[in-house]
Amino acid sequence: MTKCIPAIAILVSFLFSAQMCSSKQEVNPVEIHTSCFTQESLKNVSWQKDQLTFFQQPKSGPLRVVVNYYNNEYFLTYENGYVSSPMSYIFDCSGTSLGKRGINYNLFTSQSKEVVTLLEGKY
Repeated sequence: MTKCIPAIAILVSFLFSAQMCSSKQEVNPVEIHTSCFTQESLKNVSWQKDQLTFFQQPKSGPLRVVVNYYNNEYFLTYENGYVSSPMSYIFDCSGTSLGKRGINYNLFTSQSKEVVTLLEGKY
């Protein structure tokens, strides 16, 4: 019996990890089309385009543009490891940043759901 305990512990931790991964990866196709953020809006909405241009400058590093769902709202997140204040690059549909909305960054990151990645690249 004592020989089985490590194997059972490994199996339980694997199943727990697999369930956590699957719950974060679920994307409802309806949500993708009802968001105010799309690949087209990155090109056509002026404030979205300006933010994208800022991060696409040479030597800006890796960039992910992600749509998150938090507290019944969609948010556009520009993820870049070189910025010192990541909450300044998370916006609601009107272009207001997370900080200006007074939303706690730690709560947002722990409770938001990633809906879709619109862009990923290195600049």
